[in-house]
Amino acid sequence: MSKPLLSLPIDVLNIISKTMPITLFQQLATQCTEVSFLNTGISNVNIKLSCEDGDKVLRVNQPHSNWCDRSLEVECWQAAIVANIAPVLIWVSDDKQVYLSEFIHQPKIDWSIFFSMRSHLSLGQSINQSISAVDAVPLLSTLFSKLSTLPVPNKSITVTEQWQQYAYQLDSLTESQIDPQWHDAWQQLLRLNGLVRHWLSQLEACVLLPTFCHRDLTPHNLLLSGRAPHQLFCIDYEYAVASHPLFDLASVVASHQLSTIQVNQLIDNVIMQYCQAASLTDVAAAKAALPAAINCFWLFSAMWALLMAAKEPQKVTQYLQYFTHYFTLITC
Repeated sequence: MSKPLLSLPIDVLNIISKTMPITLFQQLATQCTEVSFLNTGISNVNIKLSCEDGDKVLRVNQPHSNWCDRSLEVECWQAAIVANIAPVLIWVSDDKQVYLSEFIHQPKIDWSIFFSMRSHLSLGQSINQSISAVDAVPLLSTLFSKLSTLPVPNKSITVTEQWQQYAYQLDSLTESQIDPQWHDAWQQLLRLNGLVRHWLSQLEACVLLPTFCHRDLTPHNLLLSGRAPHQLFCIDYEYAVASHPLFDLASVVASHQLSTIQVNQLIDNVIMQYCQAASLTDVAAAKAALPAAINCFWLFSAMWALLMAAKEPQKVTQYLQYFTHYFTLITC
């Protein structure tokens, strides 16, 4: 076995040596020249394997991430591969704990530099000069066009159901929480209930059919391929379900540094696509409901952060800071 592969954490090495087909494992052992950690997320760890026959990503799902339907995640990922908007999935362990996929090189620009946190009222503010030369709208519009053609997942969740699920989970945790800041945050959320119902009614009124929804299209989950033609790839399909067509658009415009012109062009392009696909009622109603979708994106982010603060008390300060950041982006 090559020395680089031996540098993997012992538990990861044990898992892949026991579950991976022997020919694939031997190929990695022979071809791997370097191991480097890409990131350690809340629900998974991603490791880059530099290989002579093409670089790969080894992803290990965290044991506590049982909230995720891994079978659905893989199904959505494979559908995106067919549409050529996701890295090729080389191997998945039987228990869905480990994935091996191709590594997408980004020689032109790392798309994560587009990351920004913006409320509906701050869309289109000044952008970083290093990305102003990148014409992001055609790339994002093409991505949305391909996403809109993906098979609708069997699991469906409306924006109203998403809010209700988060609220139910948080309410069930209130008695066990001792941090006064956590309770203050929960009360802030409860005071929004009237407005939230208004936002949800706006969104439900303009939708005709649910579509494939990634639900986390921030720049950290998009990769700009160096292969010609240059295009965006999506990663991390943990949250993918059938849901409201505007939610993915909201997540993009709320988390990307785009100029006012770019934001308006993207909104026009994507809403028109969904109206033509009979997923939305009409352009005017969808545009009017987009601020509500952006508010719901940050609302759900804040509720998630508060939920994590309750579930991981050793990181309560960190998650409460996340909550504050997300909550301040909700415009009333």
